[in-house]
Amino acid sequence: MARPATGQTKVMGFRPPKPLRDEFEALAKSEERSPSDALIEAMHDWVKKKRREQGT
Repeated sequence: MARPATGQTKVMGFRPPKPLRDEFEALAKSEERSPSDALIEAMHDWVKKKRREQGT
């Protein structure tokens, strides 16, 4: 998944629980991916799932 140029997307900030964040970062690293790229993929997957559930 390609990244948009800096400044073209809004930055989101949030505070996940430390155990979840630690596991997430370790898994992303094990796949040689940035946490940002992995989170974007997870968000895409979640949105697709919700659209299917809502029938949209």
